[in-house]
Amino acid sequence: MYYPSNASHPQYVPPSSILIVGAGVFCLSTALAILSSPQYAETHLTIVDPDIPDFEQLADNSVLQYIPSAHTASIDSSRIIRPDYANPAYSRLATEAQEAWRSGCCGDDVYHECGLVVVAGKKGSEYVEAACRNVESGWEKTYENYAGASTKVERLNNPEDIKAILGLPSNASARLGYSASEHLGQTGYINHASGWANAEGAMRTIMRHIFLHPRIILRRAKVDRFLFSNTSSASKFSVSGVHFTDSSTLTANLTILATGAWAPSLVDLTGRVRATAQCIAYLPLTRQEAASLSKMPVLLNLSTGNFVIPPALNASSPSATPTLCSSTSMHDEEAYTHHLKIACHSHGYLSPGSVTITTPSSTVNLNPSLPTSSPVPPPAINSLRAFLSCIFDASSPLASRPFSSSRLCHYADTPTGDFLVTYHPEYENLFLCTGGSGHGFKFLPVLGRKVLKIMERRGGEWARLWGWRDEQMIEWKGDGSRGGEKVELMEKVMNEGRETDKRSKL
Repeated sequence: MYYPSNASHPQYVPPSSILIVGAGVFCLSTALAILSSPQYAETHLTIVDPDIPDFEQLADNSVLQYIPSAHTASIDSSRIIRPDYANPAYSRLATEAQEAWRSGCCGDDVYHECGLVVVAGKKGSEYVEAACRNVESGWEKTYENYAGASTKVERLNNPEDIKAILGLPSNASARLGYSASEHLGQTGYINHASGWANAEGAMRTIMRHIFLHPRIILRRAKVDRFLFSNTSSASKFSVSGVHFTDSSTLTANLTILATGAWAPSLVDLTGRVRATAQCIAYLPLTRQEAASLSKMPVLLNLSTGNFVIPPALNASSPSATPTLCSSTSMHDEEAYTHHLKIACHSHGYLSPGSVTITTPSSTVNLNPSLPTSSPVPPPAINSLRAFLSCIFDASSPLASRPFSSSRLCHYADTPTGDFLVTYHPEYENLFLCTGGSGHGFKFLPVLGRKVLKIMERRGGEWARLWGWRDEQMIEWKGDGSRGGEKVELMEKVMNEGRETDKRSKL
């Protein structure tokens, strides 16, 4: 694995200008860390993204009404906040982040600590057990003064324990031909000190703080390639900035690539980062239903990947009205004021696309998996529906109520589920900050500090964990938290669905 060492760079000098391409979690957290560090007091910081406000717009405070781009994976109603990891390093970092969430660092009424139920069947049980041990071992040290539940973790040894902790009737059963044990799991635990955050609300708060900062320059534009210059080494080149689709350019001493699932469209990340599409649906609720469900914990099944996040009662919350999805026509739509989020954290769907990447000496045609505008595949909707039918009693109208909307969320996946935060091994002054793998958002309050340490070549265990791997990975196993059987091709699944529709109409 490649990462610059202190030996080869004995003294770090902060760059006089930094350009961040992208405006998601990695960008915002890193920008916060840069703005908070006296070491970078003289550094000019520019953020480039096709969906952010132009710098001139800030004069009339239009940024205060700015709606973050739906292209950013973390712009959504909610994200799980948990230290429940099989890897102790991530568990420690998530615990550090969670303390910041509790302090209100990302806005008032953003973080909700309702508890997290983690379950699994045979598949995923090893991850569940390791995660449970990690949160149990960290309880006394980290939560000595925690004012919440007296017992942080409760083990759930059978399906009846799972139903009881979720408040489900003992006769809760599957419909539509699915197995209840498949969707509710066989064993697991509840961590009373986990929860969820209003993702869009948090991102809005951080964006406003950064975008209105006097040291920030915003550029609304789309990057199509990097600019290269020669170095003292005949075999190496340096990235000196970016070229935009309108043919203009922008230079900087250091360029940070933080475009998430779109990163493989600008630099060759074959075998290192790829976009996978994950499925999300929203179930409309009345205020009375929302009031009841808001008390339930988050449920995450690591065998299937399906999870459900309870609604917030704050009507102004994006979780109450997901504005990022096109709603379907519904009866009595005016009666529904809130939504329940149901989604899947799986191996996902691949959508290979053709891109031309510019190198210092030529162009290269590649076919990486990139974000797609495809609708949610019918099999994924059916799986989420079956999941709901296990959570709610058959007599409940929620079990069969149509979803109001659905959409895809695109992860920037890596083969191991570890982030990719490192200097590019071939191009000087290009820093990669991507590979969130569907679990980066929870680290928003603290991630940037770790990124800076790696930039300054003193990243320690994080530089090793998030470094550039010399070999291109062929097998993508993830970190063990992904449900489902295997990754699938989006085009193949959608074509199969269309053929099934044709046959059903014959």
